[in-house]
Amino acid sequence: MDIYKASKKIYELDYSLNTIGEDDGKEREDYTPQEILDEAKWVLSNYYEGGHVLNYELIGEEGAEDQKEAKREVAKLKRFITKWS
Repeated sequence: MDIYKASKKIYELDYSLNTIGEDDGKEREDYTPQEILDEAKWVLSNYYEGGHVLNYELIGEEGAEDQKEAKREVAKLKRFITKWS
C-alpha cells in the first residue's frame, strides 16, 4: 500500500486532504509524500490543541463514544506518521 491509499484509511486525514485538494484544485496524488506526511502531523496536532473540536473529543468533552473514536484516530495517525517518516 502506498501513502496515498493509506491516507484514505484515516478519517480526519482523509477529510483534511480532500478539503485542501478542493481548495487547491488538486488530486491527492498531486501532493508529495512529504506533504501528505506533514498534513498527518498537522491533523494529529489538532487533537492536542486546546480549543479545537478534535481536542474536545480526545479529552472526552464530546462524550465517551467520541473520545473512544478520537483515541483510535490518534493511534492511527501516530502509526501512519511512524511508518511513512
